[in-house]
Amino acid sequence: MTFAAAATYRARMKRWSLPASALVLVLIACGAGLKPAPQVTAVKARVPSVRAIAARRERAAAREAARLLRGLVLPPGARRLRALPNYGGVMRRYGAGPLGEEVAVHRFWSVRKPLEAVIAFLRAHRLRGFAASGATWGSRKPHYITMASRRPAAAPTRFLDVTSLGLPTHTLIRADVQVEWTYPRAASERVPAATREIGVRTPRVSVDVKNPAKVARIVRWFDALPVDPPGVAVACPLTLAAQITLSFRRADGTPVARAGVPDTSAGVCDPIGFTLGGRRLEPLIDHRRGESFARRLQELLGVRLVRARR
Repeated sequence: MTFAAAATYRARMKRWSLPASALVLVLIACGAGLKPAPQVTAVKARVPSVRAIAARRERAAAREAARLLRGLVLPPGARRLRALPNYGGVMRRYGAGPLGEEVAVHRFWSVRKPLEAVIAFLRAHRLRGFAASGATWGSRKPHYITMASRRPAAAPTRFLDVTSLGLPTHTLIRADVQVEWTYPRAASERVPAATREIGVRTPRVSVDVKNPAKVARIVRWFDALPVDPPGVAVACPLTLAAQITLSFRRADGTPVARAGVPDTSAGVCDPIGFTLGGRRLEPLIDHRRGESFARRLQELLGVRLVRARR
């Protein structure tokens, strides 16, 4: 091969080298493509169930109750008792607590001090944030000190009951702590988002609420109401019929949900009935703190809906 022919051959090979390398890269990429590429799929967030949320809240209340019980200051020399004789049943009872879901724990102690000295010590060493709300005194019967985490204009959510029984040689002490917790409401049991107006009816009042701000506020209040706690057995002397009817409607007036609200505070004996799409849901109750739903509705609309306070 002449010098000129060799130069021509090298020039041709140089021109082909770049496409060849590109071909190699393409083949490598194709080979890598034989492995399935990860697909982007919609991952649905796992929403905790009502039972799971309820169990979590109950455990939190149990931890709070145990913490409060550990914080109780006892007279010097008090000895923890694992078992306690009946003593006619007086040490097997404790004061009233919250009417709803609660966690209750109790313990017993014995101390070689007279009843009067034990009572004076307990009164002087109350739990922080607790105030005595009632007490009875007797030399031959238990002495009760009932304390609750009561704040001005608020219902208590934590209770402490201390029972002391004076005996000839020592004093028995029983302490009960009760912590209230709120049973969760299912996310599906809400007023439909399509609600644009609300009809409010009583035997004497008829109001159609169409103002968007007021409709949104009423819906927000209603959706925040807790459910009537399951498993709470109460002997209700009289159940009153709902006096206030709410009709949640679309913009064209089609009803999407209904509610029956008592003209007093809604509780376990007089809950709020709620029907969604013709299906009756869990009844609702008012929060233990603050104004009732009916009274807030009355103040918002400026019409008489609830009974006068006595």
